[in-house]
Amino acid sequence: MIDISVIIPCFNHGDYIWDAIASVEASQDRDRPINYELIIINDGSTAETTLDVLNDLRDRGYTVIDIENQGLANARNHGIAIASGRYILPLDSDNKIRSEYMYKGIEILDRCPQVGVVYGDVEFFGGMTGIWALPDFDLYRLMIGNYIDACAVFRKQIWQECGGYDTNIPDKLGYEDWEFWLRVAKQGWQFHHIPEVMFDYRTRSDSMVQACKQPANQKRLVHYICAKHQDLYASRLADVIADKELVAFERMYEVERLKRELQHVQSDLEHLNHLNHQYQESEVRLSEHLQAARDRIAVLENTVAAMETSKFWKLRMLWLRIKRSVS
Repeated sequence: MIDISVIIPCFNHGDYIWDAIASVEASQDRDRPINYELIIINDGSTAETTLDVLNDLRDRGYTVIDIENQGLANARNHGIAIASGRYILPLDSDNKIRSEYMYKGIEILDRCPQVGVVYGDVEFFGGMTGIWALPDFDLYRLMIGNYIDACAVFRKQIWQECGGYDTNIPDKLGYEDWEFWLRVAKQGWQFHHIPEVMFDYRTRSDSMVQACKQPANQKRLVHYICAKHQDLYASRLADVIADKELVAFERMYEVERLKRELQHVQSDLEHLNHLNHQYQESEVRLSEHLQAARDRIAVLENTVAAMETSKFWKLRMLWLRIKRSVS
């Protein structure tokens, strides 16, 4: 029996997918073998380089399934539907997992039948670096905004109970993982947080996350999710609005603070530029004085040289020698 199925959707990320696959294969420990399968979903890729990589994967015996491009939610659903594992681990093709993730996820789910989802901390790489230490699960916090990435280990059973990822997300912009976690939580399943880095998240300026953050898209996505789960939000509507306002004001305050800090930095820079200008002017004046002194010394040296070669100077030197010999 397959313990866990790793589902890797791929849309034109051929440059990264080998890293994702290598991270999965590095999880296999001889002393603790994991019976896993790897399913790669080609989500209608069009880039020739990616298609070449996917063909190479097929030639090497990897399972690669081709589907039409209908968004990330559909690609994950397709992979999970054909998966044989009791547990599922979605992995985006540009990310990587740590070697302990599958083992720890399986161990927790085997031990705790009330737990449906296991997630861990994140380390960013690529355009931004750093570690994101996630909080333990709190439904209200999840209602305010998603903090659990799709790269989590969960029971295939909960995916079946919830009907999979929502493929009706507006314009397939994203947040399907957030909406999925809300449905899982409403089903009563527990979430288990591993307080260690369990996967590596590649940050890119052209990622779907950046599209989600655009104000118009953000508004549409949040409206869709809140409307779909209005039964969940209704009981805590005042709290949600208040906390959303708090977050907004905190961001505004931080922006104003950064603006003031920028003004101070600009003022200091202008002062330094002024001092530098004064220094350069002083340096020019000093250089001119130094050159004038050198010119004066050169004139005096030439004068002395001319004197030393004159007849008068030679007679004077002769007279001095005679004077010293007589005395």
